[in-house]
Amino acid sequence: MNAKDFKTLFGVALRRQRLAFAAWIGAFCLILAVIPNAYRNNLGSMELRRSVIEMMNSNAGTRLLFGTVPEPGTVGQLVQWETGMLLLVFTSIAAILIVTTVGRRGEDDGLRELVEGTGVSRAVVFAVQAAIGTAFSLAAGFSCGLVLAVQAPLFSEISVAGSVCLGVAIALAGCVFSAIALVASQLADDAVGARRISFVALFAAFSLRVGAVAAGWDRVQWLTPLGWKELLEPYTADRFLLAIPMALAALALAALAWRLYSRRELHGAYLRSASRSDSRLRAAGVFSLTLRLGRRRLLGWLVGVVATAAFIGSMAGSFVTLTKKNANYSDLLSKMSGGGEATSQIVSLFSVIVGILIVCETANAISSLAETEKKGILDVELASGTSRRRVIAAQAVAGAVESAILASAGAATLAVAVGLSLDWEHGREIAWKTVTQWPACACLAGVGCLLYALSRKLTAGVWALVGWSFALSWFGKLLELPEWASKTTLLGWSFSPSDTERLPQALGLLAVGLAASAFATAACRRRDILAS
Repeated sequence: MNAKDFKTLFGVALRRQRLAFAAWIGAFCLILAVIPNAYRNNLGSMELRRSVIEMMNSNAGTRLLFGTVPEPGTVGQLVQWETGMLLLVFTSIAAILIVTTVGRRGEDDGLRELVEGTGVSRAVVFAVQAAIGTAFSLAAGFSCGLVLAVQAPLFSEISVAGSVCLGVAIALAGCVFSAIALVASQLADDAVGARRISFVALFAAFSLRVGAVAAGWDRVQWLTPLGWKELLEPYTADRFLLAIPMALAALALAALAWRLYSRRELHGAYLRSASRSDSRLRAAGVFSLTLRLGRRRLLGWLVGVVATAAFIGSMAGSFVTLTKKNANYSDLLSKMSGGGEATSQIVSLFSVIVGILIVCETANAISSLAETEKKGILDVELASGTSRRRVIAAQAVAGAVESAILASAGAATLAVAVGLSLDWEHGREIAWKTVTQWPACACLAGVGCLLYALSRKLTAGVWALVGWSFALSWFGKLLELPEWASKTTLLGWSFSPSDTERLPQALGLLAVGLAASAFATAACRRRDILAS
């Protein structure tokens, strides 16, 4: 392998992904910079924490989602318990997206063919793909550990060793899923298929961790990177030596990816794509074509939304019991949800969790606009006589329809699950609060279409809105942000027949979405169509 070629090509790949690196790692660091102080302010004394932690560990819902809170419940242990688990998942997602973009997406766009045509070897190309994912994972782990470590002088309950250990856990999870994305890139015939396989693997890893926690099988957590944090025990035992076999597992997956890569032809795949067929595609118009092209994506998200709604809805009864038994936990939940009666707080929080998934699907649907342009599908649509305005309008309507389907399915599933685990009155309430998250999706669809109409590269901005809304919905109240800042989220503006306080805001979101869609149909006529 030529070291000079590797250095040059890696520099190019790093430059192309610099914004993704900065956005993901910057968001992680920002969260970790403020979360420890929020925990200290909201769970001040050890006596208060001890009672809350005891109830959390006895609650099946929190234990399955985040694991067991270590004793005695220091600030560092609380950070790694909840925020650390979330960072493991998001680092894995980011690693998958970055690796598939540099790897399989570059091959789909002809970049690999161009690079190899200049004399660069296949080994160098693969090494760069593996190195970019590893570099991101190590940078994420190092940055997260550093942000926590520099706070050690301010918080006696945060140790440097524990911060480094948590950073190692984050880096290992990212490296493993980078390798999984490399393997998936060899199996699938395009970047979309590679991401689907990788996300299925991520879901399986999370499910395996949940099953291991539920059954009490600690050794099973060795089989999932999302369970390695509990084995390393940051801020408790700091078992750094256990990271060695975990790193070897990531290397083994990377070796498997290389084996598959070296035996695969350019633009080849080991699995036949289900999206390619010899049968004729029949569509009555641009709207039906948009729905037809997105049906597999919609089905995948539908399964995820229904499964998540059933899972969290079944835990409603145990969460309400936990809240009523422990006033300290009730106060903490009140700060997270904005106050109110305990059961209503649980209902609002669960509806927001499902709403996060629905807005993610809407962002994914709008992002497909850029894909249709890159793949030349938009050229075919325009050549058939369809106007640009109709294409934009069709995508906006399709995104709204898909989100309405998901919101309805999530609401129905939550209503049944909460009704069975709690009572049917709150089942009906959570159904209303879930289905009325739809105006946020309509707003996001309109804003996304407007960003696309201005520039194809701006389409990714919808994910920034989703990330911001998630951060405010999950951490906003704990961070004690200014009131105006907490109101910039898309989520949480749901209502019900018995609680119409947020109805004006929901209607406002709908109006913004319609206005943005109208501007998008006008703006799309002002730029060129670019096929890559």
